[in-house]
Amino acid sequence: MTKRSGVTRATLAATTILAGGIAAPVAAQDGSVDLGQITFEVQGAEPVGDAVNPETLSGMKTATGITEVPQSVSVVGRETFDRETPRKVDQVLRDVAGVQSQLYGYDSDTNWFYVRGFNAFDTGAFMDGLSLFSYGFGTFYVDPFLLDRVEVLKGPSSMLYGASSPGGVVNYVSKLPDGTEGRSLSFGADSEGRAWVQGEAAVLVGSDLSYRIGGKLQRQDGHGMFDPGLEGVVYGGATRAFADGSRLTFHLSYTDMDEDHVGGQFLPYYGTERDAPFGRFDDYFNAGNPDSDEYDREQLIATGIYRRDVAGWEMTDTFRLGYADIEELYQYPNGYESGQVPQPGDGLSPVLFHHDSYATIAQNDLRFTREVATAGVSHDLLVGLDARRYRLDEEQSSYFDAANPLPPIDPTDPDRDIDLPATNNTYIDGVRVQDQIGLYVQDQLRWGDGWIATVNGRYDRVWSSFDDQGPADSDLDRVDDAFTWRLALAREFGSVTPYATVGTYFNPQVLDAFSANSEDADPETGRQVELGVKWQPNPSSLVTFALFDIQRENVSQSLVANGTIDARTLGEVSSRGFEIEADVALSEAFRLRAAYTDLDVTIDDYSPDTTIEGKTPQSVIEEFGSLQLAYTPLALPELELRLGARYRGDSWADNANTLSVDGAWLFDAGATWDFAENWTADLNVTNLADERYTASCQTSFGVSSCWQGEGRVVSLGITRSF
Repeated sequence: MTKRSGVTRATLAATTILAGGIAAPVAAQDGSVDLGQITFEVQGAEPVGDAVNPETLSGMKTATGITEVPQSVSVVGRETFDRETPRKVDQVLRDVAGVQSQLYGYDSDTNWFYVRGFNAFDTGAFMDGLSLFSYGFGTFYVDPFLLDRVEVLKGPSSMLYGASSPGGVVNYVSKLPDGTEGRSLSFGADSEGRAWVQGEAAVLVGSDLSYRIGGKLQRQDGHGMFDPGLEGVVYGGATRAFADGSRLTFHLSYTDMDEDHVGGQFLPYYGTERDAPFGRFDDYFNAGNPDSDEYDREQLIATGIYRRDVAGWEMTDTFRLGYADIEELYQYPNGYESGQVPQPGDGLSPVLFHHDSYATIAQNDLRFTREVATAGVSHDLLVGLDARRYRLDEEQSSYFDAANPLPPIDPTDPDRDIDLPATNNTYIDGVRVQDQIGLYVQDQLRWGDGWIATVNGRYDRVWSSFDDQGPADSDLDRVDDAFTWRLALAREFGSVTPYATVGTYFNPQVLDAFSANSEDADPETGRQVELGVKWQPNPSSLVTFALFDIQRENVSQSLVANGTIDARTLGEVSSRGFEIEADVALSEAFRLRAAYTDLDVTIDDYSPDTTIEGKTPQSVIEEFGSLQLAYTPLALPELELRLGARYRGDSWADNANTLSVDGAWLFDAGATWDFAENWTADLNVTNLADERYTASCQTSFGVSSCWQGEGRVVSLGITRSF
């Protein structure tokens, strides 16, 4: 496998703590003190490199190898990002077992993923172990340039993280200063018109200060965009070591996006997945209007981590403040004039939508770890307290005038010169707040000849509110609490570690602005049973297998009754299946990476319409996998050639399972070449055969919407390290 020189890929999350907490170690600093050997990096978040069994913090919140985490976990390192030059994080997740990513095709401004059949991009997205909770359009976007690795912990994880998705946690791990030095400059372009340039520098100052800075500028184009857009990302971080042995890291990132919407979105089922009277939509068909199309995001995330020893315990305090200011204007199709099934000559029925969302988040996770031994048993103890406040000030509006409706859109030759009116129907205007505080404990016990038991418990209390600033003035308020847990047992037999885990989760409902009944909606709850085995036959290979059963209860449903929306907890959904993931060195020259997922996701209970019980939820793909073979010629070790295949199985566009969505085979190829000293080229071709397919479809209020899959894209990136 080829290797890059230059900047070593930095570590995990960054740190700040409350001003009073920082003051003490700063005051203790004395330039004349010999600090000895300093470890700047966070254990469990080091650069992955060629490790197939790296330590991870996601599964235990303590540095633990993948084979010792009693739950399925996958780690994708910066090295994969470098090879594939991905446009978004969800692109590198499509080769992870259990993860269905890019559900909405190429959407340039959001990372989309389901884990084990359940949406995990709103309450399952974390960064450096802290939730990037989002609701509606109040989301936080993370560019792959900011990350050292992405970790996926599959299955319910409330016992560590509190309110979260039943599918699992996707944890983005930031690049941070870790005491290494180097610089790099990269630039590249792809066949859709995207072009980028990015640079980074890491410096060690004396023996106690390490810092790292970087910036990226990207032109976004193609995929049906009317005009090119721009994205800028900058970050900076510093780690300081103090005479008392404590370490403080601070990390700040800023993201600015100004672009149009891509095509291939919100298209009707007929014309996308099945023929309409006019045939099929063109690739990346954009039903928008160039003069009424904008997407603007300004985002700042400040993260810190402070580490020190306190009375025999290792203390870690992680803190974050962030905001995201997003404004969007978009005309999109909402079925045909005749409804779901088009008639000859039908136009698309347009909706003009606008939102202005301002989300803020404040978090702190304080935890203490310690190793103790009692009666032949070693204990890795963890005690923690975390708190989070998410606030979303949002306004959503559309255009509605029965006397002067928007003109229909021609599905084959849309008129781009129509002047659209401003939106005039504000249906959400208010402030949504969710506060959470949780206390958690964990004990990982080791004894005898390879026995490992893990015990977790956590208590959370959540306050949710909606301050309605619209004419209805229907304020909502609710308090929830829950205890969640995990029990696991594993046994190491040389290179093989089988395990069994059972655990629970909860996820409070976000109060729905449309319905006062949401105030009475109970939190989602559920449990998972997982059996698995992890096999590391040699230091260069790892194979994992997991068999699981997840039960999801009190699933929130929004119903239309008598012209109004009624939100309640009505449903139960289960997800059963198995996953296989392998990263195997077949020889010195060949490496095989493979992932396969087989799910059975079922609507078990839905009281308003029992006919859909036993059906598969819309958009969920139940069978998918990938295979990649990498070849490094022994006579030319600076070259790596890759060939891969991805399979996306069938899915449904509706919960009644009457509108099927066909699966597809997709092929990829790539090469990485260290063609000169400190110079590397990365060439990638995704969807090599330019296969036309549908990423997913869903039906809402009787109208189906589909998203076209991404066609062939050729990209070339060049990196200079020095």
